[in-house]
Amino acid sequence: MAVTLGKRKRVRRETGSKIETAPQDAPNDSDQEDLQATFRRHFEARFKPLADLAKPKEKPVDLVAEESTEEESEWDGISEDEEAPVEIIEHSTSADAASLLDKQAQKAFMSSKPPTSTPTSTARFKRPTSPTEADGEALNLKNDLALQRLLKESHLLDSTTDYTPSGSNRHKATDIRLQSLGSKSSIHVQEKMPMSHRRGITAKATSKEEQRRREAKENGIILERAVKVQKMAGGRRERGVGTPGVGKFRGGMLKLSKRDVASIEGPKKSMKGRRR
Repeated sequence: MAVTLGKRKRVRRETGSKIETAPQDAPNDSDQEDLQATFRRHFEARFKPLADLAKPKEKPVDLVAEESTEEESEWDGISEDEEAPVEIIEHSTSADAASLLDKQAQKAFMSSKPPTSTPTSTARFKRPTSPTEADGEALNLKNDLALQRLLKESHLLDSTTDYTPSGSNRHKATDIRLQSLGSKSSIHVQEKMPMSHRRGITAKATSKEEQRRREAKENGIILERAVKVQKMAGGRRERGVGTPGVGKFRGGMLKLSKRDVASIEGPKKSMKGRRR
């Protein structure tokens, strides 16, 4: 038995020496595979067998396909079929009427002010106009004002002059514009002047106005309606404080007329029909 044991030990040493010396040489691929199979069988005898690992197969390189892709590298653009449909999203800021009423009712309930008898208006605000519409409205308003001003000042313009008044006509145009803005009196009216000068100015203005209207009527031009100035009715003038209500006070003397005396005395009573 000792012989057999010795032989077994020598065999193990020989195999171990073979295994140890085998990697030192430059083995071929077949020798490495045999070695790995030996180690694997030894490992599976002690532990569970290992699952077979599938080696990934290398795909053959298609040289013809690479050449075709290089030739077709030019981009022809996106086809119409590949275009995705346009998605439109609308964000509206206007809330529903019910939610608006609820908010208003809650706000009125929480406030310290007493409730009003008139119902609150639930009108929605209008959308702001676009910049182009606002510019168009401003331009139209400017043109309307210019047209109204031209119609008012058309009698100051002659056929030989331009549309911009000059000289005395410019002052008159300024006076008309001030009156349209709310001026109570004209800037050309002088309060204090001799009566003869005032009458002459009034007569001259009246004659000019009559001549203008006569020429317009002959030429078929429609003018504005003439405004007639009504004279003050002959009523009693207002008297100052402390002055007598009857008569005329001049030079420190009160003069009474018969009408004033009759108004003071009143109607006379007749003596007829009395019996003693």
